[in-house]
Amino acid sequence: MSTITDGDGKTLSSSIGIVGVLALLVGNAISVPIFVLPGPLAGTAGPALVLAITVAAIPAGFVVLYNALLGSAMPVAGGLYVYISRLTAPYWGFLVPFTIPLVAWASLLITATGFAEYTRIFFDVPSMWLIYVLLGFVLLVNVVGLRVVAQVQIVFFVGLVVALLTFIVPGATAIDTANYTPFFPDYGGFGLAVVALFYPFLGFGLLVELGEEIEDPRRTIPLVLGLGIGIVVLFYVGLIAVLVGVVPYAELGNEADLALAASRYLPWWGEYVVAAGAIFAVVTTVNTTLLVFSRTLMRASRDGILPASLSKIHPRFDTPHYAVAVLGVPPFALVPLANEIVGLSVFIGLASLTAYFFCAIGLWNLPREFPAHYANAPFRLRRYRGLLLAVLGGGVATGAFWLVTLLQRPVVGVVLIGWFGVAYVYYRYRLARTDRIETYRTMTTLDVHERVEESEAQRASGDANGDTPRANAGESGD
Repeated sequence: MSTITDGDGKTLSSSIGIVGVLALLVGNAISVPIFVLPGPLAGTAGPALVLAITVAAIPAGFVVLYNALLGSAMPVAGGLYVYISRLTAPYWGFLVPFTIPLVAWASLLITATGFAEYTRIFFDVPSMWLIYVLLGFVLLVNVVGLRVVAQVQIVFFVGLVVALLTFIVPGATAIDTANYTPFFPDYGGFGLAVVALFYPFLGFGLLVELGEEIEDPRRTIPLVLGLGIGIVVLFYVGLIAVLVGVVPYAELGNEADLALAASRYLPWWGEYVVAAGAIFAVVTTVNTTLLVFSRTLMRASRDGILPASLSKIHPRFDTPHYAVAVLGVPPFALVPLANEIVGLSVFIGLASLTAYFFCAIGLWNLPREFPAHYANAPFRLRRYRGLLLAVLGGGVATGAFWLVTLLQRPVVGVVLIGWFGVAYVYYRYRLARTDRIETYRTMTTLDVHERVEESEAQRASGDANGDTPRANAGESGD
């Protein structure tokens, strides 16, 4: 990897191929929330949790589609922030890096709690100690850099898959169908479970955030996303179907209930295998949480809308170490808040799908704002056919998430709206301290290495959907 000493328009080097990306993606998507959330959610949603994870896969499918379309057309680091700021509006794009620390902290707290619960099956160690150990490990590994993370990810991904198959395959023969009735004990709990279970699918956003670091991203991103969503949905549905089919939902409600279920039909070692799988999921999750989010903060810092220090690259490890610190240090002080697993998951799911809705609007604008990128993308939809349906579908899903959240956990929606207000105040403050015109221009254009020449795009595919390319595609005034 080449050494990078600053963030002034320079890029991180490419280093991950298809196998490594697939391991990062699936390992991040099949994450600790799917080990931690089913127990507490099943206590209220009951057997309908099987349907809840299936319904949650619908907005996740839209997210996969958005990632594939935009990642294929504009593979850049900090993708979600770049897409929204360039294709929707700068302020809405700014909400991504400004909200990311909250999402990252909540994610780390959930992950650390899951790590503690399942590790205690092996060792009688205070939960707090285990949480702090894990947070320290996460911080260290992400400062060291991406190549180390990718190597660790592949090893633990294999262990994770083995543990899941050990739980699901024998468990399918131990299901008691009587445990599936009543199927809908609480419709409100079912709706909340859909929102919360969207969180485990968010690993699919990893690809567009690491665009600069993926080999041949225009080919790799659509391919790996298609493979990844199929693998993940099969694992999720199988895991939850076994859980609520083996143990009556009234007996569920704890974070480590998968181990409890395994003890019902596997030999004595069964719960230890499942617990080991949860620990593998923890490692694969936390290895990529800071990796992805730090790249977004770095890109926003490059644009001048966040402090310049967040884009500085470590001279030895080639990582945005200050950005990693912003994401990885505060959770140490927030550990006492780690008990609200379901509430934190709902917050992550709602904030993330809201961001992807703005991303969908940007996807609609892509053929107009950056016609050369749209025309040159190997994977795209026609604007007034599939693309329109994808955007409308994402809008409906986002509206449903907000409705359910405000009815079932209104404090989560209020907190998120309030945070957006705080973001606006800081956004105006930041603009007042910079050259507003230059900052706006930066937030609405791409770096030189990210641009596609229109003549090249026209030679490759002509006018992709009948839109006339603009002379200055990057100078959008949206």
